[in-house]
Amino acid sequence: MVNISPPPDSPKGLPDWLASFTNWEKQLPLDRGRREWGPLRCRKLLDRAGLETQPCKVIQVAGSKGKGSTVLWLEALLSVRGCKTAALTSPHLISLEERIRICRQPVPFEKLLAGLRRLYPALLAGQAAGDPLPTFFDLWTALFIEIALTEEVPHLLLEVGLGGPLDSTTAIPHDVGILTTIDLEHTALLGDTCEEIAAEKSKIARAGKPLMIASGESSAVSAEIAAARGASPMICERDPRVPEEVSAIQSVNAALALRALDHFWPGSPLTSEETALAWSQLELQGRLEVVPGPPELLLDGAHTPASIRAFVDEFSRYRDRFNLQQGHTGSARKSGALLLGMLRDKNPEETLSVLKRLVPLPKVCTLGIPVPRGMDGSAIAEALAPVTSGSGFSPVIAGSPEEGFDWLRKMAAIGEPIAATGSMYLAGMVRQAWLPTSQA
Repeated sequence: MVNISPPPDSPKGLPDWLASFTNWEKQLPLDRGRREWGPLRCRKLLDRAGLETQPCKVIQVAGSKGKGSTVLWLEALLSVRGCKTAALTSPHLISLEERIRICRQPVPFEKLLAGLRRLYPALLAGQAAGDPLPTFFDLWTALFIEIALTEEVPHLLLEVGLGGPLDSTTAIPHDVGILTTIDLEHTALLGDTCEEIAAEKSKIARAGKPLMIASGESSAVSAEIAAARGASPMICERDPRVPEEVSAIQSVNAALALRALDHFWPGSPLTSEETALAWSQLELQGRLEVVPGPPELLLDGAHTPASIRAFVDEFSRYRDRFNLQQGHTGSARKSGALLLGMLRDKNPEETLSVLKRLVPLPKVCTLGIPVPRGMDGSAIAEALAPVTSGSGFSPVIAGSPEEGFDWLRKMAAIGEPIAATGSMYLAGMVRQAWLPTSQA
């Protein structure tokens, strides 16, 4: 039996303490054995801690892409109405503090540690009773609820970490479920097709509760499963309240957030003016973000075929604007430079094949992200071979993050528009390297 030591007194000791809890985010491979680690562990911990969310309004957000952005929309829209919010998201870009937010602000380490100390007796009680040791996600989800209830927050926003019905967040009954856009990801665990993945994620649906579903090729599958589970599915198209200047991807996320909140305010739905105000306050870090630098770059955490397509479209526009501003025409136009980093479970060949749409192809540097699930830079370059063959160049393989960042800066110094994409982990690393600590 593992003895659970008390939480540390300072943030410095937190990583080592958390390492004693299984972290599926860092495990490789993510196989179907994870199904044995569902929400029951988290529910036991919540019960032993006496944490009950019944007085709160809970929205759970599952999907392949757009989950974090949808939570950001929910926070902004609720803020416009003067509502206090608590949000649980993953992964973080820079700091673990980002994963739990109160009123759109990360909860500082001091409050996280205090919450863990309040949870500690429940951990010991579970251990004494022979409960299985909670995973990191079980613990962090319970910590989120503990802090939200301590802060008396009425609106709880839960982003699913992986999958849906067997995720730790599903230990908390939701009032509204949201299913964002579905794409190929975690196929070893969730299924080999978008329809299979949609079928799995749709099982967050709860009897008698609405499930807002992003319109798409697999939305009919999701609606069918939700209805079979007694939920009320609603396939969401573009909402006219969303400002026209909002991108297609963010319009989908905004529509899902609006429809979810309409359920709370059926007599006074959010207006176009309120939605525009929320949009003006939205900070989409690491999501098609132009980071000022210097040097300026386009940064995106795209990691599925559909999200890479959106990145390709935006990079094409970004490159065109750059060439226009610099007066580059004809053969003098710059093709750009792209830093790529990915996780191993993200279907690299299919995802990277989308880059063929970039004509001309930018120069590419591949980088192994230094996490257990990170894909080696040489393996990314190999997966890129069908894209780069015939282009006249081979990808540069960075031996470290610093080498990759230096390569980008050198490309910018010779006048190339630069970008980085492939993973939210990479987005966080680049953002931290590019911005002052106060802005990262």
